[in-house]
Amino acid sequence: MGSVFQPSYSIPIPVNATIKDGVAYWTSKGKSKSGKVVGSRVLCYSEKYTIKYTDENNKVRKIASKTKDKAAATQILVRHEAEVAKIRAGILTRSDISISSKSSEPIEKYLKKFRVKMVASGGTEKHISGTINKIETICSDLKITKLPELERGRIEQWIADEKSGQWAENEKKGYHRIGIRSPRTINSYLVAVKSFTAWCVENDFLTADPLKKIKKLNEEVDRRKNRRSLTEDELRRLFEAARSRKGRGKNWGEERELIYRTLVGTGLRSRELSLATPSQFDFERNRFTVRAAATKNKKPDVLPVRPDLAKRIKNWIDERKILPNEPIFQFSIFSLRAAFDRDCKLVGIEKISPDGRSIDVHSLRRTFGTMLARAGVPLTTTQRLMRHSTPELTAKLYIDVDPIDMQQAVDKLPEL
Repeated sequence: MGSVFQPSYSIPIPVNATIKDGVAYWTSKGKSKSGKVVGSRVLCYSEKYTIKYTDENNKVRKIASKTKDKAAATQILVRHEAEVAKIRAGILTRSDISISSKSSEPIEKYLKKFRVKMVASGGTEKHISGTINKIETICSDLKITKLPELERGRIEQWIADEKSGQWAENEKKGYHRIGIRSPRTINSYLVAVKSFTAWCVENDFLTADPLKKIKKLNEEVDRRKNRRSLTEDELRRLFEAARSRKGRGKNWGEERELIYRTLVGTGLRSRELSLATPSQFDFERNRFTVRAAATKNKKPDVLPVRPDLAKRIKNWIDERKILPNEPIFQFSIFSLRAAFDRDCKLVGIEKISPDGRSIDVHSLRRTFGTMLARAGVPLTTTQRLMRHSTPELTAKLYIDVDPIDMQQAVDKLPEL
């Protein structure tokens, strides 16, 4: 049987103590104290109780209850002895109990630790903040405050509500509309929260991953952002628009044209190009090194550049005496998007085609992949140039195949 007791300790007899009948009386921090005198010291007892019990391995354990209430300390003892009984009966393990005690703490505590983990793994602030925000949004919509509340059924209901456009109650927003997100966006929220629960299991904050078996939605059913590539005629008109519409600064038109040409000629993402410096170019071999910090997959790579485009870029750098580690182009992602939209409008390039597909700055990267495909470049080579994880991703999202192209391919078949 376990016990509850107040542990004893001894201190030197206080200078201001009064001793009577072997008992010392004194005042400390405004409180009256007393203790039995033993030689030159005073025997005292802690105000808070300690519990003592034998664990499942027959080892005597002493744990501070952190309470001055004997009844409350006794309840803690009863709980520990009940846990030992369940372990001995094979109902629970010590690990289960440890995880259960951790999971009763606020979920914000674990989100902070998860953020630290992502920072240590080299994630960008944009990705980290986006991931945490998505998890917090789900928890807020579902009023989840503890880890065990991240249940499969609740997350699946959140997904269903998002698809059907239900209303949810939020402490800050009151009742507000959800269900405005596309399957692709919902999947991004799902990936975020699943990465969190998987991390919790790895770190023994959860015994099992409750969201492991939830599958992504089919994004093809309702794809909100369906880009198309630009035709050669549209590209020529876009370059002309950049040259003729100067905008900010006298060189902004010329700079914008070169930005467009570089994006469509290399397949670089606009963010990657905004961070590009002369030191990344090898103009002797017409090569451009993409730094890991700027890429989406955080992997460095070396890309070939057409000699005529490399020459244009080198002339731009030389004429403006841009230093090796200075940005080649002076633009922000947002200013480029706005300028692109105005240039398209100027020369009559429709942002949304009759079939519902749209164009934006990222369409220049899609145009790069489409031109490679139409030039007969093998899909695996196109995948490598676009730095995709699989050829399927390249073919699915970054190559436009016109019915005319397919007809030409069929026409090459032998007559039977």
